[in-house]
Amino acid sequence: MNEGGHFAISIRADEHDALVTVVDDGAGIPNDLLQRALELALSRRFSERAYTARIPLHEQAARSSMPPPTYRVSPRRRILVVDDNVDAAESMGLLLKQMGHEVQVAHDGHAALEAARFNRPQLVLLDLGMPGIDGYNVVERLRKDGRLAGARFIAITGSGEAEVRQRSREAGFDEHVVKPIDFETLLDVVRRYCL
Repeated sequence: MNEGGHFAISIRADEHDALVTVVDDGAGIPNDLLQRALELALSRRFSERAYTARIPLHEQAARSSMPPPTYRVSPRRRILVVDDNVDAAESMGLLLKQMGHEVQVAHDGHAALEAARFNRPQLVLLDLGMPGIDGYNVVERLRKDGRLAGARFIAITGSGEAEVRQRSREAGFDEHVVKPIDFETLLDVVRRYCL
């Protein structure tokens, strides 16, 4: 790391999610290596309190000993993340940006409608249970907007019950994903809907 550079990682947990923030203003470790290290750490079981891995700093050694990151395989897409849980929305938005996508985040139904109509996202990850205009109402309205005819809508919710899944399907969602969303599930959704 350069003299005067800083590296910090913080993790803040709430009821359902963890917000992981990494700040690195040095230039000693390549960004893709730092991202891969974080990906490895996040893939561990939550019951494990510590994780140590040898990550080579030499660029050639890093390439030979670690598989290449796979999160850049899908093309850049416009994605809208909507959740009234600010930390969860911002965390997901940050991960999607790191995957190379153009991401906008909204925290309520009104903001989601405005953002979608203005930016015309190709993928919308939409929380169902929001105050005011809920996710069901938002997707029903956006499905009627011809400018969003090609957009895909993913319901993000804490419930996996059959009736909730059926209601989300009837409202116009392409898929129903239950919180908390782990990194691999997010990758899978992006790969399938961002081709």
